[in-house]
Amino acid sequence: MEQARALPREQSKELLQLYSKLNSLSPIDRLPSEIKTEIFHNALLSEDFHGEDLPVTPFFLGKICQGWRNFVWSCPVLWTIIHLCLSKRRYESQTNLLREWLSRTAGCALSIHLTLVDSEPWQIWTPEPPKEILVAFASVSTQWKEVEFFILDNRDYLDAISVAKTSLPLLTTATVGLLGPVNSVTRKIDLFSMAPQLSALHLYPGFYLDTVTAPWHQLREFSHSESSTVDEIREFLHKAPNIVRCSFNDIDSAMLNSKLLNLDLFDRSPMLEYLEYLEFSFCSVNTKSTRILGPVKLPSLREISLSGPFDSSLPILNSIMTSFHSSPLLEKFTLGGSISSDHDLIRVLEKIPSIRDLCLSFHAGQYELLTNELLQRLCPPHENMLLPNLRSLTYDGPTTLNYHMHLLRDVLVYRFRQSTLHSTELHSESRTSQIRSVTVITADKLDIGPDIQHDLDTLVREGLALSLTSTWTFRKPRFVA
Repeated sequence: MEQARALPREQSKELLQLYSKLNSLSPIDRLPSEIKTEIFHNALLSEDFHGEDLPVTPFFLGKICQGWRNFVWSCPVLWTIIHLCLSKRRYESQTNLLREWLSRTAGCALSIHLTLVDSEPWQIWTPEPPKEILVAFASVSTQWKEVEFFILDNRDYLDAISVAKTSLPLLTTATVGLLGPVNSVTRKIDLFSMAPQLSALHLYPGFYLDTVTAPWHQLREFSHSESSTVDEIREFLHKAPNIVRCSFNDIDSAMLNSKLLNLDLFDRSPMLEYLEYLEFSFCSVNTKSTRILGPVKLPSLREISLSGPFDSSLPILNSIMTSFHSSPLLEKFTLGGSISSDHDLIRVLEKIPSIRDLCLSFHAGQYELLTNELLQRLCPPHENMLLPNLRSLTYDGPTTLNYHMHLLRDVLVYRFRQSTLHSTELHSESRTSQIRSVTVITADKLDIGPDIQHDLDTLVREGLALSLTSTWTFRKPRFVA
């Protein structure tokens, strides 16, 4: 009987050995280890980590077979990307797994993404903050290369990781945001003040600019999503001469304190010779807004994004735009919010004739935009043609285009077809670049007659990327694509 029982066990062992040999003959197991590592690494990068379930992790790969497990367990680079969505019900197991995970990194540079699971209310973390997780991350701060922390506005959270600020030799990119109700006591942060390689810093709601300490002089990329004032931004531009990409949202045009204001910030022009991308989003606009840049030279500027309530403040918008007039490389311009008329829009666009890509997005309201005044300036025989280098136009907002469809057709025919013909003629100078893409989205009515529809369809067949969309509720949308 014992021999009979032992026989299935022996057969089972032989079967496992055969399976192991079969697995070793599979194509992926016969690849060089460098290629195999790259495949697994790309598999880990391909997942969307914003949810609670993370189906592809090194632990998951290790469950496939013993060969994969041995390979993954011995390959530290596969453990360098950590996406952790903290869950209260799984916190104990997450803490244990994180310790094991970090033990397999072998000192490699880490990319860390830490946030809370969306399906659980943030209040459940208030009595017992996840200190163990934060302390574990802080213990490997010498390996941080890219970090993204979205944590509760709690002093214990920041205290738990602030011990890492003196040991961040590899850190290049940092993103921090606070969740839950804002507590002004915890808004100050100096975690990244001594990171010698930090080049990109992104601050989400929860941090005021004047309460953050960072190596501003070495930053190449910066974004701030909390309310900033004109003098704070002006001070930042003076402190960050090497900045390449810069974004400020929810700008308040007020000054912090006029009595304590350093007037030298406005008497001297900031040195921004490397700045390529600039985004300003205003929540309010007044005369102080014009001092946000002043008479500054931006020789490397390639892209601007402006947004705000500009419907009753054209002189202010004009003054801000003056700073971009001497930027020869400027090719992409985005303008959003509100503006009162095409006349005002034309005056703005005249200041940047080098624009190739134009994106306009305006709130629906009482103002009529994209009228015949603007269309006529875009098309001959107007002697002072607007935006001669335009190649791509995207417009989203109110329009009277329904009454000027023939003008739109004429603009597209010339800017797509005639400009090309002129540029190929011998001894001729092309006054305009060929427009290649036009997208219009509006809630207003669009009626396209058969003759105009035929002309537009012909342009599309010739290669123009064209889309006209009306979301008018009393009629089906009309598309040309």
